[in-house]
Amino acid sequence: MRKTQKAAAKRTGERAKPRQQSKASEREGSWHLARTETERRLSEFEFRLERLAQAYYRWKAACLAAVCDVPLTGDDVAVLNVARMGDEPKRLSEIGQLLNRVDVPNLQYATRKLVKAGLIETEGSSSRKETRYRTTEMGRSVTEAYADLRAATLPPMLEALDGWAEKSDFAGSHLELVASLYAQAAQVAITRRHQP
Repeated sequence: MRKTQKAAAKRTGERAKPRQQSKASEREGSWHLARTETERRLSEFEFRLERLAQAYYRWKAACLAAVCDVPLTGDDVAVLNVARMGDEPKRLSEIGQLLNRVDVPNLQYATRKLVKAGLIETEGSSSRKETRYRTTEMGRSVTEAYADLRAATLPPMLEALDGWAEKSDFAGSHLELVASLYAQAAQVAITRRHQP
């Protein structure tokens, strides 16, 4: 029935209507994600997290661009640094697990981009599952330069913040806990999607 409705909406140019959800009472002028005090606090947390993530990924791209002419995104830099981690070759699935990413096509795109740039190389069989990625000599040189610039830039700024070390330990533990709650909530959302 839903597919028929969607197909009819496509033919007539109408938009498919979202599934009906129970309407919580909204105050006039309030935001749809912040209808209760808990939702308001969650929304504030999520926006801080979003801004932090965007600033962090911009920083990584800018730091890499300062030491290497290859144009890479923050996501690409993350893959490069994880490939270098421990100086041991890693399968794509291991890189994904370490970064808590499940978007395999995007990870494959990033690794192809890094291989083409000469920053990482493959080893192992031609099977995708068995292929491992490791940094090249150029990749090690670039990641060392990245680490040097990072060390000269961020730690002095952070050390100037009062109580940064203790606060970062607490925040890090809290973020790990919240990440597990988001993973659990995603599973609940997936199961609901498949319910009538």
